[in-house]
Amino acid sequence: MRPPQLPALGTLPQLPHAVLQVLMPDDFAAWRHLRDEVISGLAHPDMYVREADEAAFFARNAPPAGQGIGVFLDNELLAYAMAGMPGADDADNLGAVIGLPRDSHGCVSHMASCMVRQPWRGLQLQALLLKLRFALAMAYQRPLCLAMVSLHNHSSRHNLLSQGMWIAWTGVIDGLRRHVLQIDLLGRQRWDLQDSRLIATDDFEQLCAAAASGYAGVAEVLDGERRLLRYARRLPDAAAQVEVPLPAIHGAGPR
Repeated sequence: MRPPQLPALGTLPQLPHAVLQVLMPDDFAAWRHLRDEVISGLAHPDMYVREADEAAFFARNAPPAGQGIGVFLDNELLAYAMAGMPGADDADNLGAVIGLPRDSHGCVSHMASCMVRQPWRGLQLQALLLKLRFALAMAYQRPLCLAMVSLHNHSSRHNLLSQGMWIAWTGVIDGLRRHVLQIDLLGRQRWDLQDSRLIATDDFEQLCAAAASGYAGVAEVLDGERRLLRYARRLPDAAAQVEVPLPAIHGAGPR
C-alpha cells in the first residue's frame, strides 16, 4: 500500500494539479524512463554518470534507508529527488570518502539524485525538492547533508550553492572528478570573505588544493563568459539554531 501522499504543490501556479508522492517500487519503470530522457540530453557525458545497478540505487534510497520523492502530473513523473541515509560504517558514506571525523558519519545524509524533465525546468522544482530533502534529513536525525556533483554540472552545483550548501571537498570518486557539497542543518556556517580566492571551475588541481587548505567553495562568480568559484576560509560556527521549515505546500490531491 502506498504511504499517505505528500501535499499538493500549491505554491507553483504553473503546476496547480501536480502532487508530491513518495516513490514506491512500482514507480521504478517511470523513474528509469525519466532518467533515460534527462541523461540522454546532457551537454557533457560526465555531468551524470549512471549507476551500474539502477535497481540497487533505487532501493538504497527508499525506506528504511532513505526516501524518494516524485512530482506527478496526471500520473506522469515530471521530476524526482532522492535522499539516502547511509550506515556510519558504509564504504560509500560520503563523510568517510571526504575524510570527515568518524563520529560524524552517523549524522550524514546523502542528497543522492535529482532530475527534472526539460519541459518543467525553470519552475524551481529542484529548490523545492532540496528543501524537502533537508526536512527529511532532520526527521531522520541526519543533519549533515552531503551531495556529490560533477565539475561539469554547473546547473546542479549552482542550485546546491543557492540553497546554502558549500563545496567542502573536490577529488576523485570511483575514477570521476567530483565535488562534494555540504551543509550542517544544526549549525550556522560563517566565512572569512576577506580571506578568499577565485578559482576557475575547471582548475581541478587548485580546487583540490583549496579544500585541502581549509577553504570552501561558497559562491559562483561570472567574469564575462568565464565561470569562477569563490573559496573562503571557514570560521567557527555560530551558536546552533535549529529551524528547517518545510516549503509552503498545502492541499492534498489525488494521484
